[in-house]
Amino acid sequence: MPEKNISRRIAFGALATVMLGVFMSSMDQTVVGTAMPRIIDELGGMSLYSWVFTAYMLASTIFIPIFGKMSDIFGRKYFYMGGMLTFMAFSWIAGLSQNIYWLIGARAFQGIGAAALMAVGPAIIGDVFTPRERGKYQGLIGAVFAVSSIIGPLIGGYLTDRISWHWVFYVNMPIGIPALVMAYFFLSKELGGNSKAKVDYWGSILLGGMIFSLLMGLSYASIDNSWIEPQVWGLFIISAMLFVPFYFVERKIQEPILELKLFKNQVFTVANSMNFLVGFSLFSLSVYIPLFVQGVQGQSATNSGLILMPVMLASMASSVLGGFYISRAGKYKLVFIAGSILTTIGLFLISRITYDVPILKLDTYMILAGFGVGVTMGMMMVVIQSAVDRKYTGLALSSVQFFRSIGGTVGTAVFGTIVNTTYTSQLTGIPKILDYMLPKDLLSSMNSPQFLMNKNQILSKTPVTIHAILNGVFNDMAKYLANSITYAFLIAAIASIGLIVLSIAIKRIKIIEDTQKSTAKTKLARRKAISED
Repeated sequence: MPEKNISRRIAFGALATVMLGVFMSSMDQTVVGTAMPRIIDELGGMSLYSWVFTAYMLASTIFIPIFGKMSDIFGRKYFYMGGMLTFMAFSWIAGLSQNIYWLIGARAFQGIGAAALMAVGPAIIGDVFTPRERGKYQGLIGAVFAVSSIIGPLIGGYLTDRISWHWVFYVNMPIGIPALVMAYFFLSKELGGNSKAKVDYWGSILLGGMIFSLLMGLSYASIDNSWIEPQVWGLFIISAMLFVPFYFVERKIQEPILELKLFKNQVFTVANSMNFLVGFSLFSLSVYIPLFVQGVQGQSATNSGLILMPVMLASMASSVLGGFYISRAGKYKLVFIAGSILTTIGLFLISRITYDVPILKLDTYMILAGFGVGVTMGMMMVVIQSAVDRKYTGLALSSVQFFRSIGGTVGTAVFGTIVNTTYTSQLTGIPKILDYMLPKDLLSSMNSPQFLMNKNQILSKTPVTIHAILNGVFNDMAKYLANSITYAFLIAAIASIGLIVLSIAIKRIKIIEDTQKSTAKTKLARRKAISED
């Protein structure tokens, strides 16, 4: 049931506020992804490339469940506004970055702000709309995510090529300021909130430490492919050890930060397992397609953004269709199965491409994968919210982003290891004579895809007499990088088979079971609210 006496004007104002917040935070990821090759070229630190993404995901993943639960206790409004202010402030600071460490730090604080937006935004929709309506509007939120993912690469590519990469961060200001003003006027202080509940401080600390240790271990492993290093396993062991006190604290406390009994709910558990796999697969599309287009095919940042457009359009369309379908029919299982199959087929077809694949064929394969992912994302919020008690709305909905972020972070580690290991193992075929022909500063970067992406600069710094040899080397390196990326997509396709299995396993529940009893009462209350408004 939505909150009482919420007029349609206020409800749709809240919807618009959440949509702007989602647009800003999700666009930021794709804008930065497109600009990263240029950022690394200017700031240096190719070995820390993944940390620009990892710092953001690490911070947001830790704080998503905490903000979700806190908004259940203290209300949604000021957590949402605080998240928006934090996100904008550190977007500006990120744009001022003078080195890679500055940028990574700013991205971490951006992630904290994004956590509040991702955790609290969906809960606001759940508070102001009935179960029947939630499907449509959560589907629209998914569509906004897709639209921002389309516009983001275009804006990122244009700003990077024509102005400066710094502006990919400043662009958040004209979006965030209106959203902040709207949040102040349209979000009620009474949304969510339970003044009698107590804050689970120990649970929050233990959960944060557990997630931090796990994700740091994964991040270290992905950077140097050092899965057997003592520091990596040490972090994994610390994470496992922290789980023991966390488990007993959460069992005893009255208002735990993470309600463990929710995992006894089959729909909640299976749906979030699906979210994990969606995050895992989605990372491969959003990060490694731009790397393929820029690194393998030598196209500009703007073109790599344009190539992502079809997949995001497909994701947007399927998200909206899925949301409207679940609102009208109250069913989801068959659609989940169909979407999972499309995702798996699309990822598998991408894994079969070659370095010279026509863009039209690549786009066709991405559309299949994007359409399947969009269906899942558009319906998941409604399914999970319908499966749990209303007092857990914020926590349950924040779990969607939480497990998707965990999946994305694991994807960072796994795909980073696959691409780096496979690529460097093939470089043994590069002629050794280059060791004597190239300057030392260029030789030190040969093991990195950045060497391939700086092809024109390298040719301009070397004698014309060795250009023929270098062009042959660049062609070989393009094939090696293509092989590495497509192998990562093969692993993503295999993992997404799990989506099919989970879609078959998830139980059916009635999405609108409490709607039929309350529709007349809700309409009467809204008419009264509108007349008073």
